[in-house]
Amino acid sequence: MSFTNLLGTALVAGLLAAFITAGFHSFFTEPLIDRAVAIEAETSSHSEEPVVSRPTQKFGLFIGLSVYGVAWGILFGVLLYAITPKLADGGNILHPLLLALILGWSVSLFPMLKYPANPPGVGEAATIGYRQELFVLLIALSLIGSVTAFIAENSLRRAGRPMPLLILAAYAAYMVCLYRFFPANPDPVKIDIELVRRFRTVSCAGQIVFWTVLGGAFGMLARYRSSAPSHA
Repeated sequence: MSFTNLLGTALVAGLLAAFITAGFHSFFTEPLIDRAVAIEAETSSHSEEPVVSRPTQKFGLFIGLSVYGVAWGILFGVLLYAITPKLADGGNILHPLLLALILGWSVSLFPMLKYPANPPGVGEAATIGYRQELFVLLIALSLIGSVTAFIAENSLRRAGRPMPLLILAAYAAYMVCLYRFFPANPDPVKIDIELVRRFRTVSCAGQIVFWTVLGGAFGMLARYRSSAPSHA
């Protein structure tokens, strides 16, 4: 598969993953947000109309995730081609799926373990910038660690010296250090803790859905393209 076709396939897979994930959040996450908004309105000393209405937010979920899917789909394709271009030939569906899950772990799940998603009513406005900086920095360092481990393992394997256990141990130690030395979330939880836990669980599940569909859809589309007869 050419690089252009690879990016096109990754883009389509990203869009498919985005729409499926948006549907997932519409059914499971949005009701929790509605409940959190209602609690916030009941406990707030002053009521103000939101800048963006809830119906608009729910529609914007599909738009936002479409942009998210396109961006990560293209980046996934570039990373796949740069690290292991043979995986893009459609030979094994599990290889792109595995890479997508590793990427999802690095940029979504691991950072969310340290700084979990919160529903409305959790988090102080004064710490938004600080929390975003920590989250983005953790994503960057986590991604660097995962890519480095992946490249090191592939290089050693090609050199005839595979050491997966050593690479895995070094990677695990690196990630534990990241988790241990990054500061804790500065904002206390002041609303129903059970609601917050459910929201965080569903948010993580949504990320798993997105990255699983991205990798699986790319693998199936790549296999279909590789097996389809070419028309000269």
